[in-house]
Amino acid sequence: MTLHPPRPAAPRATPPVRPVARIVAFAVFAAVALGILIGRLAFMQLAHGSEYARLANLNQLRTIPVTAPRGVIYDRRGTVIVRNRPSFVVQMVPMQVKDPAGEMADLARLLGLSVDQMWRRVLTQNGVTYPDFDALAAAIPLGPINVAEDLTPAQVGMFSERADRFAGFAVELLPVRDYPYRTLGSHFLGYVGQITAAEYAARRHEGYTPNDIVGKDGLEYVYDRWLRGRPGGRRIKVNAAGEAVATVGAFAAVPGNDLVLNIDWRLQRAAEAAMARQIGIIARRIGHRTGGAAIVEDPSTGAVLAFVSQPNIDPNDFAAGISQKKYDAYLNDPLHPLFNRAIAGAYPTGSTFKLITASAALATGLLTATTTRYCGGVFDLNGYIFNDDLAGGHGTLTLPTAITESCDVFFYQVGHELGIDKLDRYAALYGIGRPTGIDLPGETSGILPTPAWKRKVYNDDWYAGDTVNMAIGQGYLEASPVQMLRVVAAVANGGTLYAPQLVAAIRDPHGRVLVRFGPRVLGHVPIAPSDLAIIRRGMLGVIEDPYGTAHNVAIPGFHYAGKTGTAENVPTVDNPSGRNHAWFVCYAPYDRPRIAVVVFMDQSGGFGAVNAAPVAQAIVESYFHIKPAGPNGAGIRD
Repeated sequence: MTLHPPRPAAPRATPPVRPVARIVAFAVFAAVALGILIGRLAFMQLAHGSEYARLANLNQLRTIPVTAPRGVIYDRRGTVIVRNRPSFVVQMVPMQVKDPAGEMADLARLLGLSVDQMWRRVLTQNGVTYPDFDALAAAIPLGPINVAEDLTPAQVGMFSERADRFAGFAVELLPVRDYPYRTLGSHFLGYVGQITAAEYAARRHEGYTPNDIVGKDGLEYVYDRWLRGRPGGRRIKVNAAGEAVATVGAFAAVPGNDLVLNIDWRLQRAAEAAMARQIGIIARRIGHRTGGAAIVEDPSTGAVLAFVSQPNIDPNDFAAGISQKKYDAYLNDPLHPLFNRAIAGAYPTGSTFKLITASAALATGLLTATTTRYCGGVFDLNGYIFNDDLAGGHGTLTLPTAITESCDVFFYQVGHELGIDKLDRYAALYGIGRPTGIDLPGETSGILPTPAWKRKVYNDDWYAGDTVNMAIGQGYLEASPVQMLRVVAAVANGGTLYAPQLVAAIRDPHGRVLVRFGPRVLGHVPIAPSDLAIIRRGMLGVIEDPYGTAHNVAIPGFHYAGKTGTAENVPTVDNPSGRNHAWFVCYAPYDRPRIAVVVFMDQSGGFGAVNAAPVAQAIVESYFHIKPAGPNGAGIRD
């Protein structure tokens, strides 16, 4: 019989999973998930519900900034010289405008304005020109952008009647910078304008916003962070499309702080009038306009009492956005009215520099009050002839008389004997070649030439003739009117150099003084008081001696001291005739100086005594309340 291996047992079937088990597993999973969800919701709603609600609400809120009034500017006696005025403007918030092209066209027709000009204004913001409205709205969604300024009551009424047709546009009453005296003092006051993209990038950390109006020049620029105030705003709620649906609140703008100046506005107006009058006289003689500058300061403190640079600008032109036509007129004016001659212009000083040459000669012992030099009308420097302005010469002179008569040959000799190193040293001690530190932007350093400077700039040696020229304020030497004011002030006060200061104090809107600016001493010229007295005696003779170069501006019964200067000028494109510059510096009274004055007339073509000194005379008469001399030549105090 055949044996077979045993058959393997058949596998036992696994019993099927019951439906109840599946349901239980699913229920457990669902319960855990629901528990987690409920726990998370409880965490968000109960523990942090208020915080998330606040954040969600903020996602719907936007702030539309409101301009803050800038601080007021006063003169030393409380006269308001810069303020703010209310102006009705049409503002646009780009994110709220539904039909830009149609609404702008309708608005222009309604207000009687040029739609092209309005579009140029809208698309140029913060110094950036946007290609189209979509680009503008993306960059500045909240605005506001001023579309039109200084609306008349009639225009405001017409807009109000049809306001529902202009979504995203509104009439607002805003503070606009106002300069009630227009051009007067414009070069030290400055002007304001909309912040540019570059300015915003540089100042955003100081709290500036893209919609700010900021100072662009002058005191408005230097003290902008004090003047600007803190913007206010309107809080609006927007929907998911970014459209405004409600106004939910507002916070008020905080006015800026006020400036109190050292400027005497009565004297400022007199100086401006005297300068304008003299420019008119010169224009009638030479056939065209010219420019000039005049500054008055207290020589014992550096406080600036009057500051003139003409031609002026009208800062009101910039306050509400200057038109391109008017701006081009300023830029294309050959006299450059935007240029501040008083601090930014550097010119050969002419004979006013002789005050420095005299100081160097006395301080080094080269001259005394009685030392003489002879002037025969020419100075021969190894065959090179330097002429005097007086044919035949002045004869034998002491230093005071040489200053009085402004003898060139005397100072040629003295400059040659001193040498360039000593001349440079004392010029530097008086501050020539560096800014004075006046609280205005754009001040020049001028040029104090040295042998090293000439080698660097011209790749040439310094010659004795260069020194001789510099001794009378010619050659490479250049200084600004404010630098020469510091020279005459130091001669008057005994040798102290003060920084000229326009602002006396900063006050908050409630009148509390926040900052007070006292005298800032920058240095002392090491010259003996007796030596400065010698120079001052020569300056007195300039006005009171019959042979003095400014005897024409003597004031009977009143003693003051001065120095004339006539600077030869190299012909240029702007000045092809090479007309001379005219200078006059003075201080008054002679025995107890209370004011120092510099007057500069640009390319006036005449002598300092004729073209510049009459302006200084008018300033002195105004400050000391002296009526101009009458037909009998008698000056009268009023």
